[in-house]
Amino acid sequence: MELIGKKIRTLRKNKKMTQEQLAEVLALSPQSVSKWETGLSAPDVELLPIIARYFGITMDELFSYRLDALNYKERFIQFMVDNGVLRFGEFKLKSGRISPYFINTGNYKSGAQISKLGEFYAECIHEHNVETNLLLGNTEKEIPLVIAASMILYNRYGEDINYCIDNQMGKTLDAGDNITLLKDTLTSGNTLKETLQKIRGSAGKNVPNVIVSVDRMEKGKHSSKSALQELEKEFGIKIYAIVTIEDIICALEKGVIAGAEYLAPLKKYKEEYGGC
Repeated sequence: MELIGKKIRTLRKNKKMTQEQLAEVLALSPQSVSKWETGLSAPDVELLPIIARYFGITMDELFSYRLDALNYKERFIQFMVDNGVLRFGEFKLKSGRISPYFINTGNYKSGAQISKLGEFYAECIHEHNVETNLLLGNTEKEIPLVIAASMILYNRYGEDINYCIDNQMGKTLDAGDNITLLKDTLTSGNTLKETLQKIRGSAGKNVPNVIVSVDRMEKGKHSSKSALQELEKEFGIKIYAIVTIEDIICALEKGVIAGAEYLAPLKKYKEEYGGC
């Protein structure tokens, strides 16, 4: 009951509806909706298709149930490989570490690629029931990504969410915004940390949610914890990754992508530099 109530609450808020407004649509009392959202009761069975149809989702999505939960990650990994974004070999990172794999998001260049990338970001947001009313990018290169993700959220899930690019394009940030920042790969966390500090300093806003495409799960600078864990603790935020290095290793083991010869170097690199 609690799960479906939380889902209805998220859908309602994303649609900018009050409990009273949703109750009116469903010809119920506001108290009924309130009880669903607090887990005290659940909607009658005959109401479930009506609720799903109203919010433009499937029954499976209403129950936050996915038959292809792992395939969602596998599809993204395959997408990166197919587009030359995920590569295996020997690469020197800015940190000086020699990595057996590299994520080059600069290879996303076409409309088809950006549209598909936006789907994966939107799916990650939807997968984790991230409550947000504004997608934020802080550089020009994130303009297509933020717009693509916002369009997919509306067309696929019926969630009409504002977007903003560096407070210069789209909606201007204000105190009522529940921001979700979209970034690419998380390695040391330095770039993301600078971004979060800049947003907090210039707009006076904290960012509660961040979506990254890949979390390399590497140690942060100040502890044995991963960069993701350090940033979550320092800024009081939640960071979601579409995939992690563990997902990539799993995809190689299952033969989803070619490159089994890189399994040993990947596991060794993760053991040496991975956060606990």
